[in-house]
Amino acid sequence: MPTELSTPRALVRSWGLTELRPHEHAHWAALRAVLSVGAPIAVVLALGRSDLTLFASFGAFNSLYGRHSMYSSRLRMQTETGAFMVGVVTLGVVVAAIGGTWLAITATAAVSVTTYLVSRWAQWAPPGALFAVFAVGACSSHPQEWGMVPIALAVSACAALWSVLVGQSGWLFPAGRHREKRPGKVRLGRAELFGAQGVRGDLLAYAAGPAIAGTVAAAIGGAHPYWAMVSAVAPLTGPSSTHRVARALHRVWGTAAGVLLSLAILVFDPNVVTTLVIALLAQAWAELFVMRNYGLAVVGITPLALLMQHLAVTSDPLATSTDRLVETALGAAIGVALIVATSRPRPPA
Repeated sequence: MPTELSTPRALVRSWGLTELRPHEHAHWAALRAVLSVGAPIAVVLALGRSDLTLFASFGAFNSLYGRHSMYSSRLRMQTETGAFMVGVVTLGVVVAAIGGTWLAITATAAVSVTTYLVSRWAQWAPPGALFAVFAVGACSSHPQEWGMVPIALAVSACAALWSVLVGQSGWLFPAGRHREKRPGKVRLGRAELFGAQGVRGDLLAYAAGPAIAGTVAAAIGGAHPYWAMVSAVAPLTGPSSTHRVARALHRVWGTAAGVLLSLAILVFDPNVVTTLVIALLAQAWAELFVMRNYGLAVVGITPLALLMQHLAVTSDPLATSTDRLVETALGAAIGVALIVATSRPRPPA
């Protein structure tokens, strides 16, 4: 007799690949993200400094936190995450100035574990280390001069401050002031931070995931090892092993679709303004779907990352897109292996 997962359609449903969760005013979060990320990037491009776009965008990543929080909680969370992202960006540039792939991998793994603990302690939403790993990995992957360190710090700090202001802008509108929002969570104590069930396995996964993924990607000649590291930590925020494995699958299929979309865009070699506009549309798409269907969100995240890469560094679109897909699949596979290895057995019924 066939089981409930015996058909491809049932299997797809079981992983949530076609599930679309409620909207929950996602358009406001998308608008804030576009304004927060778009304005700093537009400024550095207007100044003729496309090499600063990564610092501007990562500094503004604090706009992605606290989307449903009360304004006081969002202010605290976005101020904390903004300061943290500025520190991570600066660290990435320092590592790039020193040089060395293995130093970059080590720094990224250290940031991964640190961010997991700080995020868990401070109760940031979304949790996990994805954004910080992405930032330090990207900023440390391109050679830099020491003189770029204070510039990266200043650019990312200005972007983070701007994002905090945008995050509070809802106070200006009655609809924003009166919409129901979630109260902030209490910070964890030491015992709960380190002693809760599953924390030790998570610490291992957050440390080993980027370290192994980056090492393997570099060993096989990958041009962007940090993409594998990002994909290794991306699934680790799910509430259960099943959710985490499903998130890894979403990451892979969303990346595959996003790569095809990116190639369709980059084959026309769009100018700077067009590239920025399309990247911001991709940012909006990602924020519209990230809480509803992660795979659909990654369809937007992928061209966003590749277009920002195109703005900051001259590269071959086909080679870069292929590398994105291969390293994403590699990192996701390593992430799934660690999820399975560190998963907690279910108690007997």
